[in-house]
Amino acid sequence: MHEKNAAIQLTEYFLAALLVGSLFLAGRHVYQSLPANGPGQVPVNEAAANSELTIVWRDGLTDGETRVELYPIDFAALDRDFRVNGRPGKTIDDYLGQRLKNLTPVRVPVNQNGRAVAHLSEGNWWMRAVSTSSNGEAMEWRIPVVISQRAHTIELSKDNAYERAKKF
Repeated sequence: MHEKNAAIQLTEYFLAALLVGSLFLAGRHVYQSLPANGPGQVPVNEAAANSELTIVWRDGLTDGETRVELYPIDFAALDRDFRVNGRPGKTIDDYLGQRLKNLTPVRVPVNQNGRAVAHLSEGNWWMRAVSTSSNGEAMEWRIPVVISQRAHTIELSKDNAYERAKKF
């Protein structure tokens, strides 16, 4: 039988502990260097909200309940992340809903003329607008928005709606 020298055995234990410790510290360093927000999320700086986004409804679409929500998220980056990390059976809408759950939207009031004005910081945003008319027709718009100038205007109509539904 071949027995190991006590000094060699002690050195092996020390090197094994050193390897495990260095792996732990490397993983901790990688985890701490990740951005605080998830992929595609844009940090919101309300003090830097120097751009104005005007949303205009055409065709009298605001005769019922209308709401607008703007989320600070880069939809293109989120879409890329979904294509790389998506799960079978999960749609982009499910993935988007999961990501939006942790974000606080900027809610914009709509006036009686069908106009809404939001003050946003520069960057990538995602807009979701819903309008329900008095006759039961509901429309939804989902639009990625890039804020890069002081003034932007988005026109919403039946033609560019993401989804139209009617309750009977």
